[in-house]
Amino acid sequence: MQDETSRLARAALGINRAAILLAELALVALMALTVYAVVARYFFRSPSIYAVEISTYLLLAVAWLSVGWTQHAGRHVSMEALNEKLGPRWQRFTTGVSHIVILVFCTVLLWSGTRFAITAFERNYRSGSLLKFPLWTVYLLIPAGALLLALIVLLQMRRAAGGASGSTSAPPSSAGND
Repeated sequence: MQDETSRLARAALGINRAAILLAELALVALMALTVYAVVARYFFRSPSIYAVEISTYLLLAVAWLSVGWTQHAGRHVSMEALNEKLGPRWQRFTTGVSHIVILVFCTVLLWSGTRFAITAFERNYRSGSLLKFPLWTVYLLIPAGALLLALIVLLQMRRAAGGASGSTSAPPSSAGND
């Protein structure tokens, strides 16, 4: 059982590592696109008609693909000032409540985001710009991010219950070296 849990933990962390790598690549692409848009507009007087829309999609990818890894690194917003004043027992309790609330939130996002992406696919929703980008691909980021976050929270809950070895909440030194 321990070996199976360890394999599931490695798989979940591996999926989140891949997602954070994609988020990092999207961030580099966002930076390059922004530089291109500024240079095209101000130096060549030829603004890009797609730069803002593509930048928006890239920013959404960065946000949703990094949400699980952010939880793994312990970098989400929290009430640290309050939590530090509590004793260890109450800290565990508040962390448990927080994990449950996050899982409920992820479940809602996963369910509604998937429904929304399927509807967008079935009805062929596209962006209103000249790009006519298929919106289901962007909407699919919502349930993907919820799943990435839920996997990490489940691992953290398992660890807190004493069922898994290895840390899932220590800040990594970098995305590729953990």
